[in-house]
Amino acid sequence: MSAARDIAPSEKQPTVAFATVGCRLNQAETDAVQDRFLAAGYRVVAFADDPDVVYLNTCTVTGRADRSSRQWIHRARRRRADSVIIVAGCFANRVADELARGGEVDVILGQREKLNPLAHLPHGPRRPAEPVVANAGPGGSTPAAVGTRVTGRSRAFLKVQDGCDRACTYCAVTLARGPSASAPAREVREALRRIADAGYEEVVFTGVDLADWRNDQRAVANGEPDFVSLVELASDAGLPRVRLSSLEPWALAPDLIRRLAQCEPWCEHVHIALQSGDPGVLRRMNRLHDLGRVREAMQELIRLRPEATIGADMIAGFPGETEQAFANTQALVAENWVHYLHVFPFSPRPGTTAARIKSRVDPDTVRKRARRLRELSHLKKLAHMRAAVAKKAELLAEQNKRTGYTRNYLRADLRADASRGPGKLVPVRITGVDHTRFTLEAEEMR
Repeated sequence: MSAARDIAPSEKQPTVAFATVGCRLNQAETDAVQDRFLAAGYRVVAFADDPDVVYLNTCTVTGRADRSSRQWIHRARRRRADSVIIVAGCFANRVADELARGGEVDVILGQREKLNPLAHLPHGPRRPAEPVVANAGPGGSTPAAVGTRVTGRSRAFLKVQDGCDRACTYCAVTLARGPSASAPAREVREALRRIADAGYEEVVFTGVDLADWRNDQRAVANGEPDFVSLVELASDAGLPRVRLSSLEPWALAPDLIRRLAQCEPWCEHVHIALQSGDPGVLRRMNRLHDLGRVREAMQELIRLRPEATIGADMIAGFPGETEQAFANTQALVAENWVHYLHVFPFSPRPGTTAARIKSRVDPDTVRKRARRLRELSHLKKLAHMRAAVAKKAELLAEQNKRTGYTRNYLRADLRADASRGPGKLVPVRITGVDHTRFTLEAEEMR
């Protein structure tokens, strides 16, 4: 173990600040880590308050995520030279050696180590003489990760799955996180009880491939639960609202959608990692290229829950994407079951198969296609929001008591402060659409 630098220990309660780059899965992990620091006697402060320890949970899904992760590291070190900077997550896992050589980072934690950072602080809130690298690589067991003492958050994020067994040619997350692993159902039940006891009225289940939770062949053969059972477990715990984060199209089938639609607490919102609407592009991505079952499942959802909101991830400009292939994606987006998109210009990730494909699309064309998809998304979502006007809804109030999300994941602004506190459900009537803020306007029903 290396000796500590000659820095006088703080006489006050040690402080820690958190920053998260990336998805809800990362946020669930950060929330769980925050609980660990609180239990160890740390006080959580803002990033600008010169904390003794900074915990950065990073992302590597795109080149932009890499840049954002680097910027947080540089910003943290410039802010305070004596802070212990811990870098964890997918970006840290991929470039651990580089970070150790860079001189700005004190502790680099891999996927297996990042949920227990205190075990890797050999001298508490003091910088070690040399960077501590704890990176056993991806994989391993996946505990249910949830933070239940997080302030300033209206909903709880519960990580129940990690890793992925797919081999999508563009994806670096699988390289960083390893094979699929699920949290045991008993741990999920315990975590849901803690969430309910903490007073949350909404939980969001997260994972890299959430639909794969307990859904491997062995689990199916043994009659063990699938991802729809997560909603049923949350319902049993008494939680009034339950969300599922992004789902892979492989898992979407009409029978599962019918089961979901029967679960009253389930918030009628589905976000699908589609990536393209062209079969040829999807084959090169090593993705599901027959979208017929997805269409059937989503049309069944709209039949059963007409107010449902359905979103999709799309990658613009994947290598080999022709004008016709892009037109096929546009045609899919125009279908009545797609309400909005998350658009990603293709970003070659080091170590992936797609990074080696030669038939690259011109960067200017990639930008134009991404912009066109975002424009289509804007129009589709605006039409979906207009359809909500004059209808009753249920808002989960945020900290300012003026904003929140409906069950079908449309953001709304209240005319006056909600009568209930942050994180509580408020019945509202949708009165209009704010085209400038791209939100619904709502008034509380008292």
